[in-house]
Amino acid sequence: MGRIHISNDPSGRIIVSFPYDPILISKIKTIDGRRWHPDQKHWSFPNRNGILEKILKVFGDEGIYLDPALKTTASKARNAPSPLAGEGHTSLPSPLGGEGKGEGYSFEDH
Repeated sequence: MGRIHISNDPSGRIIVSFPYDPILISKIKTIDGRRWHPDQKHWSFPNRNGILEKILKVFGDEGIYLDPALKTTASKARNAPSPLAGEGHTSLPSPLGGEGKGEGYSFEDH
């Protein structure tokens, strides 16, 4: 089991818990939307786009246990196409014109 435990709570918030460590606390405080729960001794975050990725990025290689339910969310976010076009990003052909006109698009009901 990892040193940092990341899971969901019943309300859908992302829960992050770890043994007291001032360095980890300073890292978690760099993420907006955090809330400390002193009674449960964990941090929570709203489960919105990008928060889980920010948490994983901040902790890097600190030894993370990620709840299997969140692994699906994390992999979907990593595999989602980027809305940006340009170097390092994939863009789809436009259904309205240009090279590859109409390829890969269907407006019929299936």
